[in-house]
Amino acid sequence: MRLTPGVRLGPYEVVSPLGAGGMGEVVRANDTRLNRTVAIKAMHDLFAQHPERVGRFEREAQLLASLNHPNIAAIHGLEEVQGSKYLVLEFVDGRTLSDVLGEGALPLTEALPIARQIADALSAAHERGIIHRDLKPGNVMVTAEGVVKVLDFGLGKALESEAPSSEPSNSPTMTMAATQAGIILGTAGYMSPEQAKGRAADKRSDVWAFGCVLFEMLAGRRAFEGEDITEVLAAIVRGEPDWTALPAATPPAIRELVERCLLKNRAERISDMSVVRFLLSERTHAGSTMSAPASGMMSTPRGQSIGWPVAAGLVAAAVLATAAAMWFLSPAPPGAGAGMVTRVSVTLPDGDQFHWANQLPMAISADGRTIVYAALRDGVPKLYVRAMSDSEPRVLAGTDGAKTPFFSPDGEWIGFFAQGKLKKIAIGGAALQTVTDAPEARGGTWDSDDTIYFTPRNAASIWKVSAAGGTATELTTLDRTRGETSHRWPHVIPGQQTLLFSALTGPGQDERQVVSLSLVTGDRHVLIQGGATPRYVTTGHLLYGNGDALFAVPWTPSQTSLAGAVPTAMVELPRLENETALAYGVSDNGTLVYLAGGPSRTLNRVVWVDHAGNTAPLSLPEREYESVVISPDGRRAIVQVYEGLLTLWMVDLARQTLTPFVTSGSSQAPIWTPDGTRVIYRGTRSGFRNLFRRSADGTGAEERLTEKIDVVQSATSISPDGAWLVFNEGSTGGTGVWKLRLDTDATAGVPELIFPVTERAQNGVISRDGRWMAYQSEVSERGEVYVQPFPGPGPRTQVSIAGGSVPLWSRDGRRLYFDSLDNRVMAVDVTTGATFSAGVPRVLFEGRFKSSANSNTPYDISLDDRRFLRVQPIKPDAGISQIDVVLNWISQLGGR
Repeated sequence: MRLTPGVRLGPYEVVSPLGAGGMGEVVRANDTRLNRTVAIKAMHDLFAQHPERVGRFEREAQLLASLNHPNIAAIHGLEEVQGSKYLVLEFVDGRTLSDVLGEGALPLTEALPIARQIADALSAAHERGIIHRDLKPGNVMVTAEGVVKVLDFGLGKALESEAPSSEPSNSPTMTMAATQAGIILGTAGYMSPEQAKGRAADKRSDVWAFGCVLFEMLAGRRAFEGEDITEVLAAIVRGEPDWTALPAATPPAIRELVERCLLKNRAERISDMSVVRFLLSERTHAGSTMSAPASGMMSTPRGQSIGWPVAAGLVAAAVLATAAAMWFLSPAPPGAGAGMVTRVSVTLPDGDQFHWANQLPMAISADGRTIVYAALRDGVPKLYVRAMSDSEPRVLAGTDGAKTPFFSPDGEWIGFFAQGKLKKIAIGGAALQTVTDAPEARGGTWDSDDTIYFTPRNAASIWKVSAAGGTATELTTLDRTRGETSHRWPHVIPGQQTLLFSALTGPGQDERQVVSLSLVTGDRHVLIQGGATPRYVTTGHLLYGNGDALFAVPWTPSQTSLAGAVPTAMVELPRLENETALAYGVSDNGTLVYLAGGPSRTLNRVVWVDHAGNTAPLSLPEREYESVVISPDGRRAIVQVYEGLLTLWMVDLARQTLTPFVTSGSSQAPIWTPDGTRVIYRGTRSGFRNLFRRSADGTGAEERLTEKIDVVQSATSISPDGAWLVFNEGSTGGTGVWKLRLDTDATAGVPELIFPVTERAQNGVISRDGRWMAYQSEVSERGEVYVQPFPGPGPRTQVSIAGGSVPLWSRDGRRLYFDSLDNRVMAVDVTTGATFSAGVPRVLFEGRFKSSANSNTPYDISLDDRRFLRVQPIKPDAGISQIDVVLNWISQLGGR
């Protein structure tokens, strides 16, 4: 369809032609629905005959839609009319930079602001994994107010799908078919040498094109010229710009910057637009960095990455900015020990909190340029990416519920766990994909051959899967004869065919081991007894955590023993999370990132909390309490305590005394039988995590209720008549909810499934009348509280609105309580009986209380419904709001 004035494309009415782009014509149109002017880009008729070009056109729409930046022209939509496709774009009222330069060179005061905005646009695109590949003055619009808009990312391509080719017919620069269609993929005068040679473009190709544009703005002529395309390409590959064309008043640092952008060997070229952006910043230009650099300061060893030191200056205080830029511009001394150890921090935006979830909440890329972390914002956990060269983090859309992120070796992808799945997303935020199931993950790592190693659940071995997705297969096997309960926190050493991981034989610190595994032979070797969360660094050291301390010991992947080696305790004390996770990471260039605070375990107290949030502590000794559950008569409570392993203690609420109940072997998640005579709990015995029952008076031996291997079972509720026990069962596929008859003649009945793992439900709690069950589920991609008939089946009713967990019925059955993600206890008025209905959740009170994953009974309510029994830290954790960064940290290991 010809886009002539007056033609209608849905709500868009063509007004006038604007020009022709590589993919087709561009017209100005009126959006009659929203009363705004837009630009419409139509696919060239010749392209419509080729599916791959149609695909390129659609990818352009997707790429543009993923960019949201003031210096990038936005996309409003993708339309299809009578079989033809059209992009609806932001209309930019201004002149192209090509038209501006038609009037001659720009003075420095005009050229630099334009250059900064172009650099901002390209840097933002690169962060989202997108390269332009056709930057030129004709694709830069300048408004009357001096605002720059970079156009036509139609040749941009997600970095992860880049596939170099040596075949001329597949050249990303130009093709015969493209020439016949009247276009060149990448305009010749601004092409990088690698594109001119038919090789794949990357973000350094955009750096080259930027250098060409900056040269032209200053000199008033192109950097590479010729009478035809052949001569231009020859000049790009073999020639040099006429450097004398730059005005004599050009600051030396600007001249050096242009030269650095136009180095033919892209391994020596400035590697990142964020570096260019920093060197063009007004703050830097005003300082010594952009005045008179020393001779040769731009020279860097061949192939060396040069972006990180600038990043250091950007996360440090402003006083470090100039020094960091000088560090970047200076040749790097050889050896890991060179350079100064510098400590800076990355602070989270106000209101954000790290999302713990018993996981490692952050990671650093191998090149040390980017940090990713999981944080709560408005109660919703998501992933945030913080480039070291930026002042603010960027949220990755679609990562709700994310935890334990990790980078691909090239830093272009992020693996993470959410909604019971292992997922991946491009660092720019595009191409979100589900890789495989991982219901209760305990760590992941990405090898250079695109294999991901991960632990899918709490009590599991390590599995492997292709990063492209597919069926995961088990890599390691738990040694039950040694009582192993989990292999977790894997760390692969790229190129060494070696995997490090933590092996647990029990909950105590001494029952944790650092193990090396040969990915070739399958041989396993215990390297450290009493260590966890291992990492390998390029100085030839093994890092690991023991308690809240970080240790380093000399080691190479070929070593099978560390007998006689003396570990060194480092001065940093990373935060020790539950599940043996030490919150730290190290990049290949020697940068350490960690969450400070030493041990996360603190002394707690047991408190009564009224509905207004007022607390009254019990006069019990301060210990590492984790959860409480009140007896049916209200006179006693069982409190869970961590003492190297989890134990259960009985509390006399009237006398406020504490006596041991089950202290041999790890025991947790207790619940009372309705008559108060017995207690059911989870016990870890010889590597198996099953359900046990014991008399509440402490007499007699414990009685095993279930016998099942490779699962984690936790009791959550017993029906009021004592007939049914409800419990969680975690397996490789996820967590299911089961019921077990207790009123049988035998010791126990046969478990029956209520919710399969696909429902992603847990923590079922039966109502006081026995007719309904409240539980939490992630069927809506976020944990919410639901109610459905018990023992079922029947329809479910969602009770929470903005997330919820660990539901609790009031004693009179008229309310349902639950915890929110933002330290609030919520209350909902409900009616039960033949039918169920719920009101609107309201905040009862706020406060920081323990809500341990080691128990499904973190709190309980008094018999009169007037107050809750909870566990409260003596010094409530205000939440860590920053990531500590140590630049050149690795140099401290050189002499150790």
